Amino acid sequence: MKHDWILIGLYLLILIVIVRELFSMIALTAVVVLLMVVVIVQKIGLENLINSKEDERNRKLDDVRAKVDAVSSKVDTHRDDFNRQIVFVDNKVSEVRHFVDVEVNNAYNDLTRRLGGMEDKINEIRQLFSAAVGSLDERVQEVEQKDEEVFG
Repeated sequence: MKHDWILIGLYLLILIVIVRELFSMIALTAVVVLLMVVVIVQKIGLENLINSKEDERNRKLDDVRAKVDAVSSKVDTHRDDFNRQIVFVDNKVSEVRHFVDVEVNNAYNDLTRRLGGMEDKINEIRQLFSAAVGSLDERVQEVEQKDEEVFG
């Protein structure tokens, strides 16, 4: 911006020098003055156009940055939510795994206890059966001895 005003000042200085030197030739002076005015007006117009384009570009860049930041924020939010859901599911899986382990252990202990009880009952029945067979064997022997005494 400072350079622009310096350039304009130099243009005006050159214009004054040219007007002064070519003052005797009014037509040539008028053409040169008009050319210098055209150059100055174009220079000012181009500077304004460049500034407006630069402002527009900066505004668009700011919009893009804002949109990128919004998308980044949403991605971070979704990532955090996803991580929280993973932790939640992992905790639930751990709870279920612990529950299943406890239930399996309880069922195993219950089955072991029942099998132990069944083995004890089978042993009792075996002893009773052995005692009954022994008693029956003694009775059969007594009957055989009586039969031998009677028939023998």
